[in-house]
Amino acid sequence: NGGTDSGSPQFGQTARFPDSYAMTATMRSEGQTIEMTGRFYQGNMYWSVNQQGQKMEMYHIGNSTYTVSGGQCFRGTMRQGMDRDEVNPGRFSDQPRKNPNVTPVGRDTIDGEEVLVYEISQGNSQEPVTYYILADSGYPRRIEAESMQWDFHSWGEVEPIQKPEGDCQSMPGGGMTPDGSS
Repeated sequence: NGGTDSGSPQFGQTARFPDSYAMTATMRSEGQTIEMTGRFYQGNMYWSVNQQGQKMEMYHIGNSTYTVSGGQCFRGTMRQGMDRDEVNPGRFSDQPRKNPNVTPVGRDTIDGEEVLVYEISQGNSQEPVTYYILADSGYPRRIEAESMQWDFHSWGEVEPIQKPEGDCQSMPGGGMTPDGSS
């Protein structure tokens, strides 16, 4: 393989995204910090979002999206910036194939586990996206970009994602409607 230094494992040979995992994400947008926890299973996603004391759950299953908030289920999303592509960890998983020859900028440890640190230029952002890849398994441990941080765990141990219980209504025209019930 051209005599590459084994001390510099290349991104394309090292990083691999399993088809299921759990994650937490912190996103900063317009002066607010949004905390999210989620699961990813073979392309489907579940996210739980806490913002200003309100909990919202989102399910992306196949081509359908469901949002549960205030005890009601709606089809579709109701937040700008929360569309499927922005919250989809799958946009990271094709990067090892797209950037196979990148070598680590360093090594670090997260919670006592050794990680290889890669910086990948992605999209039209000026700042690179930083990938912390577990040295032993090649799984992603953390991904950081300008306004967000994703932490991954439970690789290969996530249950399939089911659509929410109950009857889901179409999203009202202007997004959420206050219904006065609690």
